[in-house]
Amino acid sequence: MNILYITDNNIMGHGGGCLGARKYYSAIKAYALKKNASFKVISLGQNMPEAMDVDVVKNRKLDKSARLHGHSNFMYFTWKKHKDKIMSYHPDVLFLGRTRLGFIAKEFKRGQSEIKIITFVDNIEYDYVDSYFALEKGIKGKILKTIEKHVVKNDEGDAIKYSDRLVYLTHRDVKRCKELYHYNDPCEYILPICLEHTHNLKIKTSKKTVAFIGSLGYGANVSAVEMLIKQVWLPNFAQNDDFQLIIAGGNPIDEIYRWTKLAPNIRLVADFNELEDFLPQNSLMVAPIPTGAGMKVKVAETLSMGLPIAGSDEALVGYEDAIRDDKLHAIIRANSVDEYVEAINLLFASGEKNLMEIEIQNQQIFCKHYSFDIAKKCIENIMTKIIG
Repeated sequence: MNILYITDNNIMGHGGGCLGARKYYSAIKAYALKKNASFKVISLGQNMPEAMDVDVVKNRKLDKSARLHGHSNFMYFTWKKHKDKIMSYHPDVLFLGRTRLGFIAKEFKRGQSEIKIITFVDNIEYDYVDSYFALEKGIKGKILKTIEKHVVKNDEGDAIKYSDRLVYLTHRDVKRCKELYHYNDPCEYILPICLEHTHNLKIKTSKKTVAFIGSLGYGANVSAVEMLIKQVWLPNFAQNDDFQLIIAGGNPIDEIYRWTKLAPNIRLVADFNELEDFLPQNSLMVAPIPTGAGMKVKVAETLSMGLPIAGSDEALVGYEDAIRDDKLHAIIRANSVDEYVEAINLLFASGEKNLMEIEIQNQQIFCKHYSFDIAKKCIENIMTKIIG
């Protein structure tokens, strides 16, 4: 049996997309090893031992050119350049890392109709467009969103049409897929965010630490940071030396640098490598995300570190199992400025013993619902049903 996995993410990179790609890679590889199957990978970076001998190039020019060709992903050019070589591998099963790669599903099915295609729906990409372009305003923003929605719907529609199975992150994605693409899935597979292992934080501090972690060039996150600093932190905690706010993430825009200088107890950590390098024990993670799609990796990361989190309805989408198992009120739903202020004050007033109990509970929740073992079981179950 030949198995091929194609993703536009760097499997060994940082960020939510890369962590998701690593989850799928690990699960598919485990199945291939168990069945003694041939396994090949095409990914950004091409840094895996199973990498097929093709070059994968991403840059702004290719991104723009793909839109001019009616597609939503730079991988369109990798596919067109190496299509014959990729198809000559004759995979029995093709895994696609996201619905934006629907053009690959379409051509494979037309050329090799016996192939089984499984596509991972990390979010409904059409809905993600508004969040991605949240910082683009006026006529330019409307034009960019219109173009992007057109090409995304084209590719995403093909992914749904030509795949044999879809694997969703959340039940919300199942519902939205039905609404937008009129797709009634006979086999609803839900595979949530999964990370490789728990994290043990080493840094100790006497300061009550609140942390926001995420891409700091992404529109929804930028809006969240602005609200957090200007409406939550400055009026309530900026003059308290017992507290500190950490804003951490890649590619901060200029406004982030400016906002994090508005109080002496705000710290910006840009483009970090490991959370353990700067995040103290007993921190409170906050995720006031106003809009988005899919699941938020930062919640699973928080659980893996045993930390409490206060997050919006949007941030907590897909974490229903975790919320159900939370007996210590360590996963707090917060959708207003007052609710974040209350969460911060109540949690740090509860004492160190409570925070230690939360650490144990949340890491147990992580292992039960969001570890790589969950992903491996899901992929094996799908493969057993689809090919026997």
